[in-house]
Amino acid sequence: MLDSYLVTGGNGLLGQHVVRQLLERGENAVAVFDIVPAPHPDERVKVYTGDITNGTQFSQAVQDCRATCIIHTAALIQGAPRDAMFCVNVTGTECVIATAKAHGVRKLVFTSSASVVFDGHDQAGVDESAPYPKVPFDEYNGSKAAAERLVLAANEDKEDGLKTVSLRVAGLFGPGDRHAIPGFMGALQAGRTGMQIGDNTNLFDFTYIPNAALAHLLAADRLAPTHPAHARVAGKSFFITNGHPLPFWDFPRMLWREAGHVPARITVLPRWAAMLIAVLMEVWSWLSGRPPVLSRFRVVYVTATRWCDIRAAREALDYEPRWTMQEGVRETIKWWKEAEGSRTKEQ
Repeated sequence: MLDSYLVTGGNGLLGQHVVRQLLERGENAVAVFDIVPAPHPDERVKVYTGDITNGTQFSQAVQDCRATCIIHTAALIQGAPRDAMFCVNVTGTECVIATAKAHGVRKLVFTSSASVVFDGHDQAGVDESAPYPKVPFDEYNGSKAAAERLVLAANEDKEDGLKTVSLRVAGLFGPGDRHAIPGFMGALQAGRTGMQIGDNTNLFDFTYIPNAALAHLLAADRLAPTHPAHARVAGKSFFITNGHPLPFWDFPRMLWREAGHVPARITVLPRWAAMLIAVLMEVWSWLSGRPPVLSRFRVVYVTATRWCDIRAAREALDYEPRWTMQEGVRETIKWWKEAEGSRTKEQ
């Protein structure tokens, strides 16, 4: 039986790539549920506009498109207010699960984060046996961990029950990225490429978005009870990366080099000094009401070792990154230049 797919957050960064790959492989029953309209609608895709926390709206979409597989990518990212983040990421996921079970949806693929097990300390080659930290590193990771627990607990053993899987993606980047890439390329535009925090010995995972999208399709396929890998996938979580961790600052330098820039000189700010400056800036932020230029969170983010072992995904999902880091960087900078050119013309 062919699946009918409903992608939550399908107009977002990862969701757009999931939808594109479904269409490219010939799926003819693809729908999107998102709170924002599609910037470039595709007539092959049914689009439902609604709030993921609204059970009535989501239920109507599931029934109308007769979804058998939900790929749940919708989420609020770091920087959103805490209450809104938990409402969308946790309550929204509860709504997705309840609706899926109420309407006989057979598969649920959830987009989680590699950071759900991060506690602020170095993690080299972390795998799925790592526990959730007692205290989440930040509110976003706490919300994603809570949602992941719900998804995995919702997996049903009975043959016709809901089958679930959680994919812990790490360091997404690629065309359409309005979060990581603007930050790195903003440093280039501001002339700040010569500054480095930490000694750059910490390996970090970045993941080209089409590779993450591919993993979602592979996971969905293997949730079918008839698939040989079903028992190794249903109710499980998997780390998804490009399988090529880099020293953290090597990645933005790859981006800048592709854009035609190589820093003439690198000034290294030791981690301890950056942390001290961050504390002072946070105090000033509290007094002035202005966001700090540098925070302790940011210092930890760029100096901690954080890379994942993806052997489980390779073995159970047959996942293998299809695009290399260099290919991802090339396509990303190509998109960024086009976007910057369009923005300049509008101004």
